[in-house]
Amino acid sequence: MIRKKQTEKPFEWDPPAPSTVYIKIKNIPYETFKTRLNQGLVTTELDQIRYRLERHIYCCGVCSKYINGYCIITNLRTEPRWICKSFVPKEEFIHLDSRPDRGDSAGFRYLSETGLERDKTKSERKAGSPESRETEDIYEEGVALYRQGRLRLALKAFDRVLEAKPLDFAALFHKGNSLLKLKRYEEALEIFERASKINSDNAGLWTNLGFALTKLERFREALEAFEKSIFLNPVQKHAWEGKDAVLARIHLCEEKLLESEKTLEINPDDPDTLFEKGKLHLRLGEQEKAVQSFKKALEIKPENAKAWQLRGKILFKAGSEKESLHAFEKATRLKPDYPEAWYEKGKVFLKLENLRGAENAFKIAADLWESKGLKAKAEDAREKINRLGSGNA
Repeated sequence: MIRKKQTEKPFEWDPPAPSTVYIKIKNIPYETFKTRLNQGLVTTELDQIRYRLERHIYCCGVCSKYINGYCIITNLRTEPRWICKSFVPKEEFIHLDSRPDRGDSAGFRYLSETGLERDKTKSERKAGSPESRETEDIYEEGVALYRQGRLRLALKAFDRVLEAKPLDFAALFHKGNSLLKLKRYEEALEIFERASKINSDNAGLWTNLGFALTKLERFREALEAFEKSIFLNPVQKHAWEGKDAVLARIHLCEEKLLESEKTLEINPDDPDTLFEKGKLHLRLGEQEKAVQSFKKALEIKPENAKAWQLRGKILFKAGSEKESLHAFEKATRLKPDYPEAWYEKGKVFLKLENLRGAENAFKIAADLWESKGLKAKAEDAREKINRLGSGNA
């Protein structure tokens, strides 16, 4: 705290430079910081710190030297919204876009948990109807369960909220995050897409939508989602990391695509290379090119069940339900223990309003995934069956 006399009040707002905060957080010499800066390695984190300082997110209230209303350097009482050049954030406030109690594995490092706060204050919620207060209590219970890692119980709580309030954005956001952590990526994507129709300006939502698309190997779409998130809020650690990761995967796909082209110049009718080429086009969001590659591969090698399944997925997405159903039926006939094909077949039956066919296909997919030890995928399929039973498919 900067002051000339012991009796003087500390400056109410005298923030340090973002670089000073960075050096203190990382506990590194200035020379190391300067080297990293010259290499372009600290730009994003400096932007985050600057953003927090400008908006007074970083302040005495979250300083490691602010205890019981006093600054332990000066032994003077300070207000929580003040700041001085001695500021060092408490550990749990170093990364404000992540929960201090999460303990996620590296696989979830791009998952954003910001933007979950309710629009109403607690006093406003208490003033609501008994039904509204009950829904809020269930929501809070779901949040607590989510933070404890009891994700299946959290899902049930958020589903109860959504039964009463289908357009509750925060409940949808939490449900999507729970599904992501349970590795039920198809379901998570559906939930985030629903949430985006309610609030398309939530940066954290687009980050997590990008995360789900990355897990589903839809890299071009994932990139668009991360870029949308960054446009809405340029200082997000998770969105930038997600974008960097997905760009690396896109670059790798493009390199492999060039290799496939060279192989096909030598042997244009190599069905395996054509199949791999189709998968690469699919990951890059090049649907038409993928369809053509799969079609040519199947003309040469019609027993490729995976090619039929992927071709069916593209046709279904394009709105050609009957053609996609034919492709999935070919896949399941060639390989009866192929859960992905059965699952996609169930989705087509659902779209065609053949509920009995959909239920049967989802059940087979669930049983097959269960037998292979893929419990998350099995849960995904069983949830489809549950929705059929409840009439919410």
